[in-house]
Amino acid sequence: MPVNEEAIKAFSLAMKNGYGHRRSSNLPGRKTQFFVEEAENMIAEFFGGARTLFYYDGGAANGLSVLSMGRQARKNNRKHIISSPVEHSSINTALKILREEGSSITILPIGNDGRIIPESLKDAMNAETGLVTVAWSSGISGIIQPVEELAAIAHSKGALFHSDACNAAGKVEIDLSSTDIDAITVSSQKIGGPPGVAAVVITDSNPWLMSNAPEFSCMMNIPGISGMTAAIGVLNTGIVPRARIVNQLRTDLLDGLDYNGIKYSIIGDCADNLLPGTALLRMRTAPDRFHAKLEDANIVLPSHNSTERLAYLESTGRDMSNPDRYLGFSISPQNNIVDIEHFVRAVSKICFDSSR
Repeated sequence: MPVNEEAIKAFSLAMKNGYGHRRSSNLPGRKTQFFVEEAENMIAEFFGGARTLFYYDGGAANGLSVLSMGRQARKNNRKHIISSPVEHSSINTALKILREEGSSITILPIGNDGRIIPESLKDAMNAETGLVTVAWSSGISGIIQPVEELAAIAHSKGALFHSDACNAAGKVEIDLSSTDIDAITVSSQKIGGPPGVAAVVITDSNPWLMSNAPEFSCMMNIPGISGMTAAIGVLNTGIVPRARIVNQLRTDLLDGLDYNGIKYSIIGDCADNLLPGTALLRMRTAPDRFHAKLEDANIVLPSHNSTERLAYLESTGRDMSNPDRYLGFSISPQNNIVDIEHFVRAVSKICFDSSR
């Protein structure tokens, strides 16, 4: 997602004005400490949490959360952890470390629609389960998981619940105060802020949950935090209206493909289960070098076959005989109907030319 103008201005102003070390007792240090506390409170309030902790990227924040919460659970003699097969690599790395430290890991199955079946979590939990970590949504397919229901199940058995919300934050409304979720991870660059900063938002004002992973201590990125809080301010103007806009553009895109006779199916079965403006399509047929040809046509909407995307497709049991047939896109409020028409025309032309 591009960095929005408000975030750029806030980042630049922090760089221009300079800042002190937040633990310094001098005036610049005290000003920085005050600013950080204000930013922590603002972001916690926005997501319905009680406390915010800043880190340098979403991967580090994910690793911190899962490592620390898993270790805390193990201290309480609950060394069993449950997760899903479609987590970010940072989560999987943390789980590997926890397994090596003595925790046991269960990976939940995924239904045909790409979502975790809540009953499978009930079946997987036992008296030693101390942590459940499931991403709020996939950045590859856009599929939204039933995290609130899963968190309620985890809490009913005395387990902590963490969710990687990097892809969901800013696209769907998140209010932790009405859920059983203990912690979420949010990335600045996914919400229109600058890279180099992320946050863990927890529902307990005491940061004990995050105190068991000293590997992830780092310096504060004050300009990045400035930009992130500015991006949150933009989101605060209305997530629902922006979702309505990008969902209409997605409908226009899919209608355009239908009109031009392009055959596809949506991974996740139904657009209602997806992040606004996002979809991963399985094309019935795909020309050779499909994604490369789209790039040659200056198409910016589709997500190409990155390592993460291929790993996602494989972990969900998709047919990998021709990865090029999976066409993903994520529409932002900065896109417009011209972008959509360009996308549809390019896809249709490539498919038409290949069939001649």
